Amino acid sequence: MLPISTIIANTNSCSRRRSAIIPHMQNKPIGIFWECRACGFRFAEAPVQSHSATRQCPICGGEAIIGVAVYPQPTNPMSRPSPTPHPTIALLLDNLRSAYNVGSAFRTADGAGITHLYLTGITPTPPHQGISKTALGAERTVPWSKHLNAPQLAARLRSEGWTIWAMETAPTAIPLQTLLKTELPKHLLLVFGNEVAGIDPALLSLANAVVSLPMFGAKESLNVASALAAAVYAIRTAS
Repeated sequence: MLPISTIIANTNSCSRRRSAIIPHMQNKPIGIFWECRACGFRFAEAPVQSHSATRQCPICGGEAIIGVAVYPQPTNPMSRPSPTPHPTIALLLDNLRSAYNVGSAFRTADGAGITHLYLTGITPTPPHQGISKTALGAERTVPWSKHLNAPQLAARLRSEGWTIWAMETAPTAIPLQTLLKTELPKHLLLVFGNEVAGIDPALLSLANAVVSLPMFGAKESLNVASALAAAVYAIRTAS
């Protein structure tokens, strides 16, 4: 998410709100939070569709006025960590069916400094509307490649020195927090599989470790995009 600065309108009257907000519309706000004067419903509009100072409330049909307009604020590149953190991490996404999950993976990969995304099997690839919807441009900043056969690719990468962790719920899986207490490999390939069938058994047989995330509720696993983000950032913060 972009760092933001906000312009807060005067709340005493609609006319005063307009005078506070409309002059700034030329700066292209990235979002507006509206508030209905009748029922109090507060809702977000992002991206901003027009420069009007009012909207119709989607709940009661009354007049909604601008509460807060949100404007982008440039980041300071000097405040970012090293672009080559340890360990070097790549992701292998095998036979994912959801383009939204792939887009989320790109977004996480960009934020966590992932070296490469390997997209295998039926996994959707850019350009794709579903990927773009959740990647928000990260599909253009993270290197990726398409491969037909995931086990063949994994075997090659392992022969080149990559350590493979297959993220999967299995009776023999090692909890991620256990592995994070050991010395991390220099080059780490994290493998994620199909949302229903899981990771291809041929890929599991090539893994140096089958790794699981802790689950504290009724469900046995996380959505693959959520699991990917949790695992990647746990590794990053541990190292």
